[in-house]
Amino acid sequence: MSFSASGTVVPGEYSQIWDRLWGAGQTRWDKGEVSPALRQLIEEKRWALPPGRAIVPGCGRGYDALFLAAPGRHVVGADLSPVAVAAATRLRDESGVPADRVEFREMDFFAFDVPEGGYHVAYDYTFLCALHPSMRPAWGARFAEIMAPGGHLIALMYPLSKDEADRDRGPPFLLCEADYHALLDANFELVHIDPECKTHGDRAGQEIITVWRRK
Repeated sequence: MSFSASGTVVPGEYSQIWDRLWGAGQTRWDKGEVSPALRQLIEEKRWALPPGRAIVPGCGRGYDALFLAAPGRHVVGADLSPVAVAAATRLRDESGVPADRVEFREMDFFAFDVPEGGYHVAYDYTFLCALHPSMRPAWGARFAEIMAPGGHLIALMYPLSKDEADRDRGPPFLLCEADYHALLDANFELVHIDPECKTHGDRAGQEIITVWRRK
């Protein structure tokens, strides 16, 4: 699957693409486990996340959303694909995580009603890189819109590359640290960055975990 740099992204068609991939079992991005960088941030680095509402857009099978679920924190895992949502819900039930701590919803991240007070935690991994580059400004603006003041956005940067060639080919679309700063600096403060974070083996050198606090 690929998108032309000059092509128009039609939301309905974009949604159908991802659902077809899930339905066909073509989910090579699914690593079958919690992101090593996220686990390290919480369990080893002891990063303290605020309680309250959390959201994980493009949650897929829900490993990271389930990991973030905790007493005092309710997590919403969002995905365009009903197949992915059903798979995540099954995994939650099999894992024994209480439904009042995490729920999975089929929804468009860019067009849902934000709860009063917004979200206190958000996590992005393989979501931004799945979006056509023309959609990136909307990504940054939407996170600024939905996050509560002082809320933490955990952005696991991927796939990072300094190569300017083929940046319009994807998904996943190549990114660099400067892309995240361009999208987030106006409304967020970078409070944590770990270029040496743990990664999935085949993504070594392509990931950096960061935490951004909503101003």
